[in-house]
Amino acid sequence: MLTLDHVLIFAGDLDTAAQQYRRLGFSLTPRGSHPSLGTANHTIMFERDYLELITVAVPGPGNARWASIMAAGGGFGAVALATSDARATRAQLLQRGFEIPEVIDFARPVATDGGTELARFSVAHLPADASPALPGFFCQHHTRELVWLPAHQTHANTATKVVAMVVIHPDPAAASPGYERLLGRAMVHPHPGGLQIDLRGPRLLLVTPDFARRRLNASVMERPDGIVPIGVTIGVRRLERAIASLEEGRVSYRRFGRRSVIVDPEDACGVALELAAVA
Repeated sequence: MLTLDHVLIFAGDLDTAAQQYRRLGFSLTPRGSHPSLGTANHTIMFERDYLELITVAVPGPGNARWASIMAAGGGFGAVALATSDARATRAQLLQRGFEIPEVIDFARPVATDGGTELARFSVAHLPADASPALPGFFCQHHTRELVWLPAHQTHANTATKVVAMVVIHPDPAAASPGYERLLGRAMVHPHPGGLQIDLRGPRLLLVTPDFARRRLNASVMERPDGIVPIGVTIGVRRLERAIASLEEGRVSYRRFGRRSVIVDPEDACGVALELAAVA
């Protein structure tokens, strides 16, 4: 069973991105690095999932996919799905006819009270026919206790989880067969704007350009394939506290519905970031 693990937000300047998200009221982990992958990151940890602010520190073959996302403007650009066994998941997806590359094992150092330990991961990228609207991979955490650290899970804006991700797609229905084969038919549903993919709680919404303009008040970037990841919704326990955090950080926002606000992309590393009240 694949569920949401984390959302990747690509930053040309990781320090600037970190500063922006702190102003939004998020707590960030210290800057980390993946020496074998040539990338660096900060994470924003929630109860079960998280955001990853990531940059390519040393360009190379192992991070060419991420470099291409950054070259296209960065921002919300990929999704990681959680698995308890990366190699078993790869074997299952191979049986479904997907061409899945070999699993990659890597680690990043994490400072602890006792010194430095290695957080270890196993990942494999999904081909375009498995995740047709958004670059993706599946991820196994071998050391969850070094990633979900309680000291980094409390946020001034009361954020608790990823609720949704929004991708503009010229023909959402065309993406349905790939996600049905990846996740199961029961996880893919029609949506007023196009298509909804259920990730066991969080949702991936594929919406038409017209819906994005009319309902989301979003400007539509031009890309060759017409597929543009634009937004992420984060659930907060107390919307008034989230708004206070934005005002304390001198961040502009606009109301969106009765129980949420949106921060424009220029203040959130290229992401239209919605903060929505959840129970």
